Amino acid sequence: MSNEELYHEQSMGEMLTRFPEMTKKEIIAQAEANAQQLLDEGQINEYDALAAAERLNLFSETFTKNLRNAISELPEKTYKRGNVEFSMRNTGERLDYDQDELYAQLKEQLKQREALLKLAYKQDETLYDSEGVEVPKVGVKTPSREVLTIKF
Repeated sequence: MSNEELYHEQSMGEMLTRFPEMTKKEIIAQAEANAQQLLDEGQINEYDALAAAERLNLFSETFTKNLRNAISELPEKTYKRGNVEFSMRNTGERLDYDQDELYAQLKEQLKQREALLKLAYKQDETLYDSEGVEVPKVGVKTPSREVLTIKF
C-alpha cells in the first residue's frame, strides 16, 4: 500500500470504522504483543518498524489534534459514544506569580544560585560565593543516559 493510499481520506475513514473498540489496557497489551511477534518472527527489520511507527504516531497525533479542535462543545456535560466517554474539563486558572516583586527577586536568586552550583560541580577547585561562603558540590539527581532519536 502506498503512502497516498494509506493516508487517503477514505482509507483513513475505513481504518477508523474497522478499528476494534478496545480499552487502554487492551491496546497496550496488543501493541506489546504485536511488536514482540514482529521481532520474534523477523518479519521486519526493527529499524524499519520503528521508523514506520514514529511516522504513524506523528500522523495519529496530528489527526487527533485536528479532530479535538473540531469538537468545540459536547451535546451534554458527559457524552458517551460506544464504550468511550467524552467530557469537558476546566483546567483552572494559573496565577502569574512573577507579578509579585519578592517572588520575582527570589526566582532570580534561585537561577543565579543554580548557575553557581553548576559551576561548582564542573570545577575541581573549591568555589566561594560573593559572601565568601563555600559553594557545595551537589550530587547528580538524574544521571545522563543515551536516548534514541529519530529524524525524518
